[in-house]
Amino acid sequence: MQLPKFIFHKTVLGLLIFALAVTVFAQKTTRVNSASGTFKQLAGPADEIYTMRLPEPSETGLRSKSAMIAVKSGGQRIEIPVETADDFRVMILSQESRNWDVKAILPNGESLNPRLESVAVDRVETTYGLGSEQFPAEVFAFKNISAGILRLEINTPKTSLKSDETVGYLVASSNSPYRLYSYVNTLQTVKNRNVGFVSSLFDGNAKAETALSGTIARSEIELRAPSGRIVKAEMFDDGNHGDRIAGDGVFGGGFVPTESGKYTAQVTTRGTTPNGEEFIRTAEHVFEVAEARAELGGNAFVRQLDDARYQIILPAEGVRAGQKVIAHAEVWGRDERGNEQAIAWVGGIVLAERSFGGRSSATLPLTLDARWLVRSNANNNYELRNVRVQDVNSSVVLGTADAVRLPEIKVSENLRTDYFGEITDEMRTGKRPEIVTNDAVGGKLMLVHGYCSGDAWGAAASAGQFTNYVKFLDLNQNRSHDQFANLIRNFGASLPSFGIVAHSQGGAASLHLYTYYWSGLDSATGGTRLIQSVGTPYQGTALAGNLAILGQIFGAGCGSNTDLTYSGAASWLAGIPTWARQKVYYHTTSFTDVWYRYDYCNLATDPFLSDPEDGVVERAYAQLPGANNLGHKTGWCHTSGMRDPSQTTDSSRNSNMNANAAR
Repeated sequence: MQLPKFIFHKTVLGLLIFALAVTVFAQKTTRVNSASGTFKQLAGPADEIYTMRLPEPSETGLRSKSAMIAVKSGGQRIEIPVETADDFRVMILSQESRNWDVKAILPNGESLNPRLESVAVDRVETTYGLGSEQFPAEVFAFKNISAGILRLEINTPKTSLKSDETVGYLVASSNSPYRLYSYVNTLQTVKNRNVGFVSSLFDGNAKAETALSGTIARSEIELRAPSGRIVKAEMFDDGNHGDRIAGDGVFGGGFVPTESGKYTAQVTTRGTTPNGEEFIRTAEHVFEVAEARAELGGNAFVRQLDDARYQIILPAEGVRAGQKVIAHAEVWGRDERGNEQAIAWVGGIVLAERSFGGRSSATLPLTLDARWLVRSNANNNYELRNVRVQDVNSSVVLGTADAVRLPEIKVSENLRTDYFGEITDEMRTGKRPEIVTNDAVGGKLMLVHGYCSGDAWGAAASAGQFTNYVKFLDLNQNRSHDQFANLIRNFGASLPSFGIVAHSQGGAASLHLYTYYWSGLDSATGGTRLIQSVGTPYQGTALAGNLAILGQIFGAGCGSNTDLTYSGAASWLAGIPTWARQKVYYHTTSFTDVWYRYDYCNLATDPFLSDPEDGVVERAYAQLPGANNLGHKTGWCHTSGMRDPSQTTDSSRNSNMNANAAR
């Protein structure tokens, strides 16, 4: 029977649309498969789900024992409360401080020039910074100063017609036990969405870091936007500004960012300690604001890739096609009795794909190995929970969804029969590309430096402390963990395989590489240690915020890096699974500690760090939970130019790392 023309035309049109859709999906699948040759398709068992969740923002704050006070162009009198004479110090940070006139009026009324008075003041010229990013610093240690108010009269040459132009900073610190705790109250820092700050004073000698009510008289925020625009905001303890409840000693405040990019924020808090002494504390934050929020949800659908793998297509409004993001989700279901069952988590770096239907601007492809379903008791009502998407270069959370329903997934009977419950590497990382082998010959040990660094391993390598090695060099640069990891990966592409010995940020970048990408690291053999590091701030460093503010003011240095902040590092670590951490062997160091003198690695960074520390990284924040801690050693500092030798020049440790390294 001949079809009517309009039916025939609709039928042909439908077939053409279907064919086009199949072709498009095939092209998309090809792209995803191509990406899988680069990106690992991450997953882990249900008992890792809670480890892989994002931290609470309240757990990622700064603990400040100092105050960083802006010095303005022209003449100025700055009043600094002195709570205790124990190690009371004032530091000047400026490119031009040698041209300043400085006069001090002590709490007892005595007037002196701190640059000339050696009886009452010890003066040291040094530098403040991280790696090659250094700023001149002048430190004054006041001897036997009494509690009260120190008045500093500073005359600076006017560099512009603006009398309020910041030309430097004073940093005041002592051994007072009272610390300021300050944090950004959201990990989802996105343009046109409120970003809040929370601060409180606590007693560092107490067992619990409990906010001390009645101590803070005033707390305020000063923000500098990427354009240089400055925004100021008051903080309140009224229960209406993200500060919990009124009168509890916790202050809150915030703003709505209208620009995307890197922001700096300084929280300044003044008040009276429980001892009745006036105090001032500041906390310096740097954070990224993303351009757009990702809206997740809608109807996800599933496509079978092969006998054991399924591809979950997750709609993502606000994500651009081709955008590289980190996606993460938990897989849940119900057993035959209807009880909820956690099955696994899935995630990794993905390239957003163009959406060909619906309201979504893009879709995110996640891979689910069906063997996770088989080894669980769940057999229906599958859904994704705690779904999140993060920016790959700042770990900013772009969007979240509490739950996304999945269509029915039918696991083949052959897989149910043949799989016996063992968790394989393929289930954790996806199919290994053919170019990544387990029998590579001619591997090397790669020596990797850190953030804004010179050739950190040059002296040790020249001294013969490493053998069969190559040096990765990207000197004096600022890279995110992801950018850094890709540079390492590209440098190692010509090698059959490699293991890594890393310094500072290089350790985190190497772990990022091993977690998210296929590379020569996956082919390394021999030795017992794949990634070894020393002085790596796996949980961030307090210096990141200070350096960002100084860099914005002076226009110098390598630039800010949010991966090195406490908050950014915590968000990044939430994506690093247990199996990757177990391949890391790390060392920590700190200054030589003797009873007869004040000890430090860097006198200029000491006010911002908690002991023990190496001049850049605190021992507490150099820990990598789940990895192999090879111990702490005193007498070694982060880099050269500090009181003790650079930690990369320890011949004993270097020989040990060389002998145990995989290649």
